[in-house]
Amino acid sequence: MPSIFTQIRMGEIPGYVLYEDELCFAILTLGPHNPGHLMVIPVREIADWQELPKETYQRVMVVAQFFGKATKSIYDCPKVALAVVGFEVPHVHIHVFSLFETSDIDHTNAKRVDPELLKPEAKKFNDYIDKLGGVEV
Repeated sequence: MPSIFTQIRMGEIPGYVLYEDELCFAILTLGPHNPGHLMVIPVREIADWQELPKETYQRVMVVAQFFGKATKSIYDCPKVALAVVGFEVPHVHIHVFSLFETSDIDHTNAKRVDPELLKPEAKKFNDYIDKLGGVEV
């Protein structure tokens, strides 16, 4: 069965895909630490990041960097975090989220939300991408 991330990418369950190419995609997480918390995920379902093919790893990180810059610009946060955990879903996913204080990085503080509540956050990223003329990776 496809992972929850693949199901979101395929439109089988609700969610917001912010970016997609042949190697990876970015979605808003349904359990955000802070507004705008997103994940960059390889299209190919691989459980551990260190097993990613080099080209996929590089693309995932470049896309994460793009969305890190977007997050910093949109939310005016002091720091942007990246985290790779993967206990919950065995499909590599790079968390990208705004940090206002150290405790923001604690996954136990994340709260599940209704996907509809993410619509304003998705619009912020879509507006940012439109302003730049697209995602440059």
